[in-house]
Amino acid sequence: MSDLSSDMPGSVHAFSMESKAAIYEVMYRRRDIRRFRPEPLPEETLAVILQAAHHAPSVGFMQPWNFVLIREQSTKEQVSALFEQENALAATVYDHERQHLYRRLKLAGILASPLNLCVTCDPTRGGPHVLGRHTIPETDVYKTSSSIRERHCKHEFPLISVISIGS
Repeated sequence: MSDLSSDMPGSVHAFSMESKAAIYEVMYRRRDIRRFRPEPLPEETLAVILQAAHHAPSVGFMQPWNFVLIREQSTKEQVSALFEQENALAATVYDHERQHLYRRLKLAGILASPLNLCVTCDPTRGGPHVLGRHTIPETDVYKTSSSIRERHCKHEFPLISVISIGS
């Protein structure tokens, strides 16, 4: 039986030390962006991001995520209103001092970014019998979350606000 592990020396799937170092550097340097440039994201760049997103790994290749591109200001205002409502509710779980600190955080760039990339999760994709879903029903949400993280690691563009909506 052959081992296709990417960490095995001589494997056809092995990453060079330089490639591994670059991946770790991107992971360590990634930060949330709260200030956005006003110019729209070039369509070619958006295509690259979405192409990479569609190749993110998932158990059983279920790929439960959907992408909704939001450019219209009126739609962004509706999304922002929903966020503000949920964020206010989230603040109530903290005591007085921590609640004050929480309310001062800037947690969204929905209105400021030229493009919102809304990521949704469809727990029914692939039907009821998808590898991984039987033993861990939340696999869909976990894989959607990890695919968002992967997109952040691959592309740090201060032109996109990423909105994730769980099931």
